[in-house]
Amino acid sequence: MNQYINLNGHYLDAEEPVLNANNRGFHYGDALYETIRANGTTLFFFQNHIERLIKSMNYLKMDIPPSIKNHRIQQEIVKLLNKNKHLKGAGVRLTVFRNGGGKYTTTDNTCSYLIESDKLENDSYAFNKKGLIVDVFQNLKKPITPLWNIKTTNALFYILAGNFINKHNLDDCLLINQNNELIEAVGSNIFLVKEDVVKTPPLKSGCTDGILRKYIFSFANELGYKISHQHPVTFEDIMDADEMFFTNTIDGIQWVGGIRQKRYFKDTAKKLFSLLYEKTRLD
Repeated sequence: MNQYINLNGHYLDAEEPVLNANNRGFHYGDALYETIRANGTTLFFFQNHIERLIKSMNYLKMDIPPSIKNHRIQQEIVKLLNKNKHLKGAGVRLTVFRNGGGKYTTTDNTCSYLIESDKLENDSYAFNKKGLIVDVFQNLKKPITPLWNIKTTNALFYILAGNFINKHNLDDCLLINQNNELIEAVGSNIFLVKEDVVKTPPLKSGCTDGILRKYIFSFANELGYKISHQHPVTFEDIMDADEMFFTNTIDGIQWVGGIRQKRYFKDTAKKLFSLLYEKTRLD
């Protein structure tokens, strides 16, 4: 079955080449992206995704396409899902890249956008039955800059971490910054639970400003937990924690079973997942 993409409002065959060799996203990584979970015509956390994208584009001095500014992009995404017959669980990637030539000095701040979709295994969020086995990726440290809070297409750091996962037969790994603070996993925010406190690294440590990250604060408060998100997370913290779990908008909440000889429970993660599931479940 043919699959399609959307480039600047035009629906094209996904197998056809559509980008020029001088594309700035390809040459310089001058691009941003959002990954959105969908179920039918419902785009989970769409408003949050668009707000984050616009905030990041403003930071990078990118001109915002009208369809993104006025949220018409939502209808374009739904139309693409229908054309691709992704009528239930699907993952959507929305990429924006700066147009024009130039090298490091841009000549044009207008932007194009590209929408892609893929079918997901589950229509709604699913809680992992087996806990993830992880370790710490120490081969490279993430520098602390405002750029690391936003989702750019420069993913070499995460690719090296992904190679580490494959080499050591892990499910995921924890990343550290230049100060040896634990900041995130590959593609996910990390949370620890110790008694009645849910802790996550602060944005100043260099983690991605994840969409679900803010919702976990609300869910945890609703369940009576205290929140800690202003203090760095250390290796000692993860070894002392009762639980660890990861969050992102495609997978939802995934509990971690262990790191090295340490093993974790999943009680709090299951409670938080139940809230997430109920708030995103389609009747």
